[in-house]
Amino acid sequence: MKKKLNYSYLLLFFAFLFFLPIKSKAVPYPERIQWRASPRAFIISLYQGVLNRQPENQAVVDSWARSVTSDSHSRLSIFWKFIGSREYKNSRWAKLSREYSVYYKMVGEYKRYKSYYVAKFGTDFYLQGKYTFGVAMAIRDYYAAFYSGRRQVDRRNNNSIDLLGVTPN
Repeated sequence: MKKKLNYSYLLLFFAFLFFLPIKSKAVPYPERIQWRASPRAFIISLYQGVLNRQPENQAVVDSWARSVTSDSHSRLSIFWKFIGSREYKNSRWAKLSREYSVYYKMVGEYKRYKSYYVAKFGTDFYLQGKYTFGVAMAIRDYYAAFYSGRRQVDRRNNNSIDLLGVTPN
């Protein structure tokens, strides 16, 4: 009886692992990308968010940072270069399915602000897609950083902070 009980626990453990939801995204840490940071900090955040590592050295960071201009599209262009790099394309993240798109909806008292979100099938204005989840989240954050039409607040809690009228420290 004791052996039968041990096998039952083992079977339950493997069943739990099999059905455990796995969080998959194609950019390891899209939340690490600091879209509005200084050029050097932005490049370092791309290494951390897209490639999941630190840059080789400061000369590499400085080289990339010189490509960042006052136009926000320069940052998006550099992001796509990281996504198009051989290192990223050979990563497991690049091989995930591309089924997510970026959408936006108009929000606020007079519907003058854009709120961006990622979904497989959105119901609002389609912006771009089909991406892996992590890439879509990074693109969403880019648009939220530069095109939402409202002041920037902590993106993890935008709706709650705006509803409360609290100014984050």
